[in-house]
Amino acid sequence: MEKFYKTLDELFEINNRYSLSTEVIDKLRLDMQSAKVCTPVIGKFSSGKSALLNTLLGYTKGKKILKVDITPETAVPAEISYAPVEENICIIQNDGTHRKVSVDEYRELELDANTVYCTSINLKNSFLEEIPDVMLVDMPGFESGFEVHNRAIDSYLPCSLAYIIAFPADDMTLRTSVGNILKELCLHDMPICIAITKYDKRNDDYPNTLSALKENLKKFIGNRELIYCETSSYTGDAEELKKFLKTVQENSQHILADKFKNIVLAAINTTENYLHTTLKSSELSESELDEQKEKLGKQLDTLNNQFSNEKENFDAAISECVEEIKCDVQIALEGEETSFVAMAMNNQNINERMNIVVRNAVTTSIKKRFIPKVEKYLKRVANCINNESIGDVHVLFSFNAEEVSKGIVSMSVATTAAIILGLPVIGALVVGVIALYHKIKGDQKREEQKRQIRMKLNSEVYPQVLKEVGHGIETAITKQIKLINTSIEDEITAQRNALEKAIEDVRKKISDEKEQKENLVTDIKADLAKIEEMKINLA
Repeated sequence: MEKFYKTLDELFEINNRYSLSTEVIDKLRLDMQSAKVCTPVIGKFSSGKSALLNTLLGYTKGKKILKVDITPETAVPAEISYAPVEENICIIQNDGTHRKVSVDEYRELELDANTVYCTSINLKNSFLEEIPDVMLVDMPGFESGFEVHNRAIDSYLPCSLAYIIAFPADDMTLRTSVGNILKELCLHDMPICIAITKYDKRNDDYPNTLSALKENLKKFIGNRELIYCETSSYTGDAEELKKFLKTVQENSQHILADKFKNIVLAAINTTENYLHTTLKSSELSESELDEQKEKLGKQLDTLNNQFSNEKENFDAAISECVEEIKCDVQIALEGEETSFVAMAMNNQNINERMNIVVRNAVTTSIKKRFIPKVEKYLKRVANCINNESIGDVHVLFSFNAEEVSKGIVSMSVATTAAIILGLPVIGALVVGVIALYHKIKGDQKREEQKRQIRMKLNSEVYPQVLKEVGHGIETAITKQIKLINTSIEDEITAQRNALEKAIEDVRKKISDEKEQKENLVTDIKADLAKIEEMKINLA
């Protein structure tokens, strides 16, 4: 990342020298300064999450920064980051408004989870200083409802490097709610650390209990390798977890570097193309400049047409792919039908179970059916653009396939989850069937109830879910592809503007003295050499 900052400083000086826009550079600097790789800490209520984070931050004595023993109604995500200059805490409401409070004020606050989205806690803390690129997130307990499951994945997975799951040593029961999120995290190949909290409260049977937990975890994650850390807020021991988070910090540098590398290279490319075009144009007469400008315009128009064709062909394939994803969701729903029926027979709401089933089916299906198509599309666009020579320069386009894929999957799943949340209580649609058959006796009564529930699921519930989910997925996918296409169009436009400015700048200088022209050529060659050195350093 230090390489990137240095590169942007040098590029800023060059752009200023030629009156080129520095807007992209300025935005990149801001984005890089605020970029964090987050690590959510999740688990059931009273699992010791907040106490663990207090211990990590050194608040083992006196007033703690995070409250413990809170209720679901007052639990909101707390995002904790390092503040190099000044500590500050911001309360972010669901309506997007912000309210800043002091650390002492925050300790006394009772937050309302119905109105507060999250809190942003920035501390000048010695341990956080060791992990400055990591943002820890204290998540509400999973008993708050399945919307917390959605938030834990949808809001934080796109920017996360790992998840920490807290299990207290005196109660290592694996709740289904935690197991479901573990299963979903595995679909995203997300590293997982198991933090055993309250280690001081372990009993003599602890080794056997831990072994049982490991076996139960396999039901949700298979034989995936997990990291285990034993911690105690009572004794202030969190060294194993600190070591794990320092490893996350080391990896975060690579994650953030990969995130920004292509954007920095694109900014360098724009400036390099301007300089090349200016250098070449300095040898031309005014009439030749007009001819070159017209030629560049035609070449860029051809490039735009090629990109438009690729875009139209891909857009046409989206609806077909959405239908395939809907089929996968239907198969997944039908595969869980026995569970839905059993829950309905016991007067249980099936929305939460359906939410998990649909989320996992959408995740798996998009990664299997849609992401490979996106990657092929972006490669075709990259080849189309990168192979097109515009005058004596090349317009470059590159993309981070992993980041693009994560964005599409997470947005689609988040949209799907919102749809399930917004549906009427599905359980009510099927539970009501039971009352209609109270006059039927014994096994015949139960079988008829089951049959009616299945019929209700297949005739009303599944069609409604599939219709809404299909529309939601198509909307989310289309939005993500539009964002990608817009970034490509912006890059082509930036290149066009740079090339046209190069020609116009030379035109203005065409009447200058020969000595000034020679100085211009010398300066440009020196700056091109600097740019070549930048690219080598970033390779």
